[in-house]
Amino acid sequence: MNDLEHIKDKVRKLLALSKSDNENEAAAALEKANSFIEKYDLNETALRFESVSIKSTKLYVPWRMAVANSVSWLYCCYNYQETSKGLMVFVGESFYVFMASEMYSYLIKSIERIAKKSIRKNAKYSYHKYFKFGMADRLNERIICLGQNCSWAPHRDINIEEAENFVKQSVELTTTKFKKVGFNYRAAARGRMCADGVSLARQTAHVPTPQLCMRPTTLVQGELF
Repeated sequence: MNDLEHIKDKVRKLLALSKSDNENEAAAALEKANSFIEKYDLNETALRFESVSIKSTKLYVPWRMAVANSVSWLYCCYNYQETSKGLMVFVGESFYVFMASEMYSYLIKSIERIAKKSIRKNAKYSYHKYFKFGMADRLNERIICLGQNCSWAPHRDINIEEAENFVKQSVELTTTKFKKVGFNYRAAARGRMCADGVSLARQTAHVPTPQLCMRPTTLVQGELF
């Protein structure tokens, strides 16, 4: 970590401390953070956002991107694919970008596992592709249902827009073109059916997460997703 990154990390910690219940501690932390921001001419927006890169593929794969878009929406992040390095990158506030990247990895592995188990060995590549796309499409519907009533939903659009603007100002994005071929509705429909077997409420004991709810009176307690 270079000196500037060390300063940024220190400021992030001070900003987090500025939300302390102890008013004197919070005020002192905020004052110190502001002095660093002014001294090093730091971008406050850049301090809010972090990026997490997940190993993906150097090819543009629509079903993988669909999953990334879904979890980014749920957790108020912005995502893009760095094809030259085979990475899927999530950008957002620290905790939420962590959540998005974890959920992305979990869902990708789940889709791959179920596809391997459910599709016959001699099936064509296109069948595999659209089966997985069908799963991603159905999971997106379920994620939208989960995300509509979560506590951070009112601020989602603003947070995503800010993260997107930050990425576009700091990263040179490239547009990926891909061939459109005939859609296999049968494979996609089967994939959609199998997607209901993927849990969106995996339990964890070590991650303090916000609660997602299907309805105001039904909370999913202690979830990772």
